[in-house]
Formats: sequence, C-alpha cells, structure tokens
Amino acid sequence: MVIILTMPRTKLFLSTSFLFLFLSLPFKISAADTTAPTTTYVQSPATPDGNNGWYRSIVQFNLSATDLESGVKEINYKINSSGWNKVLFSGTLNQAPNPSFEDAGGTPSGVALWDATEEDAQTTYTQDTSTYDPGHPSSSAKTTTTSSGWHGINNKVNFAVAEAYSNMTASVSLKTQNVSEDAFFKVYAVSQNGSGEQTYTLIGQSSTITGTNDWTRLSLNFVVNAENAIGVYLDIGLNGPGTVWSDAVVINSSTISANTSFSVATDSVNHTVVFYSVDNADNVETYSCEATIKNCVTFKLDQTPPGNWMNSGAYREIPGPSNHHLYTYVTVEDLISGLSALTSKYQYQPDDKSEFGIHSDLLQCSSEWQANNWAALESGTPNDGDTTADLLTQLTDYCNSDWKICKTVKFFAEDMAGNNSTKNLCINGPWIKVRGKGIVRSNNIIDMLSEPEEPNTDGLIEAAGSTINFFTSERGWKVTNSPVPQTRSYDDYLSLVTPPTPITGTLPAATGSYLVDGNYTLSVPNNYDSNTFDQIVFVNGNLTIDNDIKTHANTTALFVVKGDVLISKTTDNLEIGLIADGDIYTAYDMNIREVSRTLSFRGIYSADHFYFQRTLQGTNNNYIPSEDFTYEPKYAIQMKNYFSKSSVKWIMTE
Repeated sequence: MVIILTMPRTKLFLSTSFLFLFLSLPFKISAADTTAPTTTYVQSPATPDGNNGWYRSIVQFNLSATDLESGVKEINYKINSSGWNKVLFSGTLNQAPNPSFEDAGGTPSGVALWDATEEDAQTTYTQDTSTYDPGHPSSSAKTTTTSSGWHGINNKVNFAVAEAYSNMTASVSLKTQNVSEDAFFKVYAVSQNGSGEQTYTLIGQSSTITGTNDWTRLSLNFVVNAENAIGVYLDIGLNGPGTVWSDAVVINSSTISANTSFSVATDSVNHTVVFYSVDNADNVETYSCEATIKNCVTFKLDQTPPGNWMNSGAYREIPGPSNHHLYTYVTVEDLISGLSALTSKYQYQPDDKSEFGIHSDLLQCSSEWQANNWAALESGTPNDGDTTADLLTQLTDYCNSDWKICKTVKFFAEDMAGNNSTKNLCINGPWIKVRGKGIVRSNNIIDMLSEPEEPNTDGLIEAAGSTINFFTSERGWKVTNSPVPQTRSYDDYLSLVTPPTPITGTLPAATGSYLVDGNYTLSVPNNYDSNTFDQIVFVNGNLTIDNDIKTHANTTALFVVKGDVLISKTTDNLEIGLIADGDIYTAYDMNIREVSRTLSFRGIYSADHFYFQRTLQGTNNNYIPSEDFTYEPKYAIQMKNYFSKSSVKWIMTE
C-alpha cells in the first residue's frame, strides 16, 4: 500500500514496502466548526457625557468579531427600527494552533502546540481553567514572572503558513495583573532557504497595556516583509514582573480585521443598537434585547439645547414704581430630555452698560452694578423633565424710558442632559411681519431679538438649522433641519434670459429685460406706478434705493442684484421684487438712537443676509412691525416667460 500526501516543504524517504512521509512543518486535522463567532464592542464616549445618564455627543460604536476556527464571514448590526447592515469579510480562516488554549500539553507553556520563549526559575507558565476571555471559554494561557526582560509563549514550531510580502492580521485577548512594564504580542516571519534552514525576523508588534487590566483585545495589521517567508508566528507575553493571561488568538490572511464602525447622531430617548456575527461555517451568533441581554446596547442621546423661544413680552406692575420697572417673560421648549428645574436664571443690560449683569438691588439702578452676575427668576421650570416652561423675571428696573435703544434681558435654560442655551430679548424691540401665505426660509437658524403679540407670518416657516426663535406662524407650520434647496445666483438668472438691454439712468416703464453694468441708484419715471408691464432688471453691482417705488397691481418688476441692496431710512414702500447675491439692508443710513417708520415690501425677496435696521418710536410695538413683507404670487406666474427653464407647480389646498 502506498499513501501519498501532497503537502509543501516535505522530505521523502523510501522503504522497501512503504513510502514514509516526514513533514517539515506540523499540521492538524480539526473537527467541523460548530462554535459561533463572538462580537465585542467599544462605545465612545464609554459612559454618558451628560447629566442624568444622557449622552450629549455623537456615540461611536466599534464592533470587532472573532472566530477561532473557520473565521468571520460577516458582521450584522441595526440601529433602532432600521434595517440590518451587513459587513462582509474574506480570508479570515484562523491559522493559530490551539487558539483558545483549550488543549493542555506537556510543553513548557502548559498548553499544546505553544512553547515558552524564556524559561527561568522566576517564571511559571500554566493553562488556567478558571480565567478566560468571556467570549471564548473555558481556559487561557497564564504567564507569571518576577524577573526582568521578556517572557512569553510562542507558536514558532507550529507557525501559520504565509507568503512573502502578503498582508495579514493577528489579534489576541490579554488580561494583566500588576504588570510593571508592558504586555503585548510580537509577530515574527519564518523564512527558509533552499537547504531547509529557517530564520526568524521580527516584523511588528501590537499596542501595549500595563498595570492591571480586564480582558483587552490587541490587534495588528502587518505585511510579511521578509524574503523567502513561508510563515509567521506570534510571541505573546510581557516585559518585567507581572502576570498576563492570553486567550482567543487569531492569525489570518485577511487584509483587514473583522471589525466595523458606525455612529449614532440623532437625538432620542431610547436608542437601541443590536449586532451579531456569522462565521464561514454559517454558525450564527445569538443576540437578545429581552430579559437576557446579549449584543444589545440601549442609551439616550440629546445634543440639542433648549430652544424654540416664543411668547415673549413685558408688563408693568400696577401701580408700580415707574414705567421702566418691568416683568419680562418668555416660553422655552426642550422636547428630548426635558428641562431641568431650578436651573433657569436671567441677567439684563440697561442701555448705559456695556455688558450683561444685574444691579445688587433689582429695583434700584443706583445700587451696585454686578457685571456678569445672574438673578433668580420669579418663576421657572416647575418640574424636572417638563418639555415646556414659562420663565418670568422678577420686577426689574431698566433705569429709563428711552425705548429707542434696546434694553435687553438674557434668559438661561438647561435641559436634563446638561445642554444649556441663552436667549436675548429686546424689550419693546422691532420685529418683522410676513403676509401672503408664502414661505419664510432660512439656510441657518431663525433667531429674532423680539416678537409681536401675534404670529409673524401666515405661511410656512422653514429653517436649515434646528431652532426657530421668536418667529411663529398663525398656522403652526414650522420645519427645522430642512435640507438646503438648490439656489441660483445672479449669473444663473442672467443665463436663463435672452441678452438684456443695457441701460443707464432712469428705467423705462416697459416690459423687457435690462442690464445696469455697475452700481446703480434706482431711478424711475413718473409713469412707473401707472403703466402695466413685466420687467426684470439685472444690476451688476450694488443697488441703492432712496425713494418709495410703487407699481400697478398687474405689474411685476424684479431686480436681480450681483451685490448688496441698500435701502434708505426714508423709504417706506417698495412694490418690487429683490433677489441679491449679497445682503439686503433695510436702513443703511440709520444712525444710533434714530427712529424710523415701517418699511413695507410687496413682492418676492431673497438675499444672503437680511439686515433689519429699523427701530420704531414708542414703548409698545406689539402690533406694529418694523419691516412688513407681503408675498406676491404674481411674480411666479408673470415672470415665467423670462425663466423658461423654471417650473411652477400649483396644488389646491383648503
């Protein structure tokens, strides 16, 4: 009988009756893989970084799967009710011998197929059946030494097969006790020449741990950068005195480790992350979020401070000390973790102070000014976790009745997660009104300094940011975190029309497209307000408006401006549309302590920034806006001939 086994690197000796085969490297025949892989996770931050068990920053998960036999085929994970995410791996067959140290042996290390690297009287090597990586029971290799230098265990004789310059990975679970220097593992390449002589080259080492640590997984991606390499082996141990336990050794030819990362970034009171792995023998790891929790993590995340400040105002005590002694109030929301009771406070800034603070006697401006100090509220958040609270200051003296300059109150609110925010309220301050059931859109947050008694708009409020402060809709229509839509610039609009007619000086009161090449002070003829036309004017510079501009009810006059729009403080009515690449200033020539009348707009308006600069005279501006916008749908209809590439979709509603 002749048996021929085809294996690499063999030496053959011929007998008269048998062909004997002696192998120059060992091999093992393993039973079928029936053990599921193990997945561990690292969560960052490791513990809640907010108050009351809340996270306040994005939570990062790093999943790492280990299979000690056939190797990891896939990691699966899901976040809340979303679908499963699958990450696939290849080349993960484990080549480490006796990887979980389950087989004891007569070797100096105490476990089969592993040898002691350095033996001396101060060092013991044993198989420990009472201590092991929880994911890989039920034993480990234990090394204890009181000696200096390196002591470890290695699989030099039973090395893993590898090719020169290939990419590989290795990982080991270590537990340490009183390690004075460091514990880690080294990777050596095994090379063999034509005569069968083997040499060993250190090609890398893992990160290190020191002191006393629970089970920690160390990994290393490496290149077998040795000529004539036929394999690699690990040397696992420690430098200096201490004890190290080793378990769950993996050596494979994968170019990446069997791990994956993802983040959870949305606010929620109940996030759930579950995960499991599958090996190449199709063993599936179990998971459960029920009574016996396995591979399931729950946590709560609130990154958003209190906001949506609204319903603000001020009133006097009747009878009161003076007309500049006021209570001020505001409503604040926090819909995730809820508001924290007893944390709200306020400070204020009279018009003769350069910073916020309080007077030592809130009723006397003659008392000591305490810069940056805070005062307790008259009433605040009643209970921890309330989603809405009405904050009311104490009766406070604002020192004079000159309401042309803002006397500002700063409110402070904190939520249960520890996020906090402040909101400045200008008493009797200016505000804007938008009519016509259009859309008020901001590509950031909307944060006004004051608000009216009634809602600011009868249409939709839309913001790309997370907060809309002191700006409300009578319909309750509000959208936050809205994606930024496609926008057009001056050049984009110009490219959509036929070449416009160049003009200088006074505009014609006629239908057509016109171009002013440079800065332009708007000048219109006497019949501009009586003629009917559809006109678009391109201004390749800044547009200055020093007078009222009125138009016929059936006229559209749209100005597309490359730069800024500068509106004089003496202008009260504009019945034109304005689209600016730059900014719109509603009273560019306003001086401090000056007052002005309401500026009324009728048309459509878009700019990079709006600077609302008007201040009204008086002590009660609850019903009179400083800037009053009315949206005119006729621009979307009558301008369509100029912008042939644009489309308008009309939907009937109530």
